[in-house]
Amino acid sequence: MSCSDKVKHRELLELIAWGRGELSRAGIEEAQEECERILMKLFGCPRSALYLEEHELASSGVRERFLKLLEKRLQRIPLAYLLKEADFWKETLFVDERCLIPRPETEILVEQVLKVFGKNTEKKFSFLDIGTGSGAIAIAILQACGKAVGTLLDVSRDALEVARENLNRYALEDRARLVQGDLFEVFKKDEKWELIVSNPPYLSAEDWKEVQEELKFEPREALDGGEDGLDLYRKIIAGAKEHLIPRGVLALEVGQGQADKVSKWLQTAGYDNIQRFNDHLQVQRVVTAQRHS
Repeated sequence: MSCSDKVKHRELLELIAWGRGELSRAGIEEAQEECERILMKLFGCPRSALYLEEHELASSGVRERFLKLLEKRLQRIPLAYLLKEADFWKETLFVDERCLIPRPETEILVEQVLKVFGKNTEKKFSFLDIGTGSGAIAIAILQACGKAVGTLLDVSRDALEVARENLNRYALEDRARLVQGDLFEVFKKDEKWELIVSNPPYLSAEDWKEVQEELKFEPREALDGGEDGLDLYRKIIAGAKEHLIPRGVLALEVGQGQADKVSKWLQTAGYDNIQRFNDHLQVQRVVTAQRHS
């Protein structure tokens, strides 16, 4: 490494260290990783190349852009919105303020769906994704199951535009239908699916009082589940049976402490084979059930 290269490398390390300090003092976790992700995006390189390859900070304008993004991040604007992307499952999705940012725990929902429907990748099946947002869940299923066809439903036209962009990004538009509407009222009574999957809003009124600052930048309708956080679960459980084929599967992500109530409601509504699955923090995060034959 030449003297010039060493100087450039030191400048990069100093910039990351400075950014890490600023974010840490603001109470932002994973400050080092966030600084790295910003620079990876600006340089268009993977993490390994960030440190191993030579980068020009000043003449490229990267330093200035890094500082501007860091300033916005210190305002607690979510990093995914600043970078216009979020990783989910095996994809990198476009996201912006029109949609919820997909979370790692939602991958548990995809994982359980694929255990049932992904065993035979040649199997053709249809599914409905309620509250699709960025399209994260649906795209993961469509990518893994080459003959699946999906209906992506959202009440927000803006969110559906984001989902459309992501479908186009992965050339999945031919196997997906975007529908704007409020739950099942937009579908004919005889329209049925093998799978209905959803990550409904599940924050209660009490939860909303204590949310981290970043969540306040995300669409409230995608997070606020009403007084007890379970408004949409009641409606989905009540309406899904009519739109599932016999032995069709309903798969729901739930918030912490909500799995018991959701499971009991499913049982009362006549579903069977009710199962719960933990996330990586051992929180019961997903509930699945089947319609009677």
